Amino acid sequence: MIGILKKRKLRKQLKEYLNMARHARHMREDIANPKDLEALLAAEAVVRDIRKAGGSDDLDEALARLEVASDKVYPNENRTGIRENVEVIIVALGAAMAIRAFFFQPFKIPTGSMQPTLNGITTEMQLGGNITDKQPIKFFKWLVTGTSYKEYRATVSGPLENLREDRDKIVVTIGGVDHKLPSFMREYVYEQVEHRARILIPQTYRKGDVIASAKVIAGDHILVNKLKYNFMSPERGDIAVFDTRHIDHPQVRADTFYIKRMVGLPGEKIQIQNRRLVADGTIVADPPMFGTIDTDPIYNGGHDVAPGSLLQSADDFIQLGDDEYLMMGDNTKPNMSLDGRFFGGVPRADFQGPAIFVYWPFREHWGVVR
Repeated sequence: MIGILKKRKLRKQLKEYLNMARHARHMREDIANPKDLEALLAAEAVVRDIRKAGGSDDLDEALARLEVASDKVYPNENRTGIRENVEVIIVALGAAMAIRAFFFQPFKIPTGSMQPTLNGITTEMQLGGNITDKQPIKFFKWLVTGTSYKEYRATVSGPLENLREDRDKIVVTIGGVDHKLPSFMREYVYEQVEHRARILIPQTYRKGDVIASAKVIAGDHILVNKLKYNFMSPERGDIAVFDTRHIDHPQVRADTFYIKRMVGLPGEKIQIQNRRLVADGTIVADPPMFGTIDTDPIYNGGHDVAPGSLLQSADDFIQLGDDEYLMMGDNTKPNMSLDGRFFGGVPRADFQGPAIFVYWPFREHWGVVR
């Protein structure tokens, strides 16, 4: 009985040695010297045979060889707790990147083109902060609701010299210095700058004066299923993310992603007649949201009156190719969604996948995308 217990204890100890050696290989097999890896594998094989046999007179020598071989592949000074934890984190990040590349990928909604279904970045007038806009309350309010108070101040003293829009920025020039504010602050920049102009003639700023301020609400952050369209065809009504690389339109960047709703399928002739979506001469009524958006007093279509649209009249149409889909924003008011009405179809190969879940902020749209 004593002999059996000793053998069990020995096998357990040898298993730990082998686990140590295997861990060393796994951590360095992509960068270690091939001869060192070969020596480690050979040392592992000897110890594994001894473990199966239940012992050997050469045990001490075999373990010493295993330890030396392990140390050559993965030097002992590298086996600190911090370093190993960092390496584990790196591996975890690699796994996360793999998941992102092949399965699920996060995106955020930057604009209001998908309202009321999904929110982009929205703003509300707020002049000055309050107690909830001070730390640490400010952080927790943002963490839960995505809401935060933003203000942008002059960095120099001087007169207002210029106010212009530059791609996705609002540029306010004060005392020869450009102050770049995000485009979602556009309404409040113009309103607050013009208000100041009515008070101060000529309009001047002192260093630290507020140029514009507002309560900013983060856009919905979504997860996209990158796997689905590899096995299933996109369907009308899908809210999907697509690459803009093949879109030829002066207002569309070729290096970004859009999210819109799929309204037209390959080979269809798409028209807008009496504010209704028509595919091959038939009014599209499924999913029901097509009718809801059209009659909603806030998001009431305007497909046929959007300046620059390819569907200006009831006779205009977009003919989709065999692998093209027509994408439109849910907020189809004029100028609210630069979509397929303006740039036509999107090739299937450019789709990332359908939106499936709003994971942040924890507001009205949190949960499964519908």
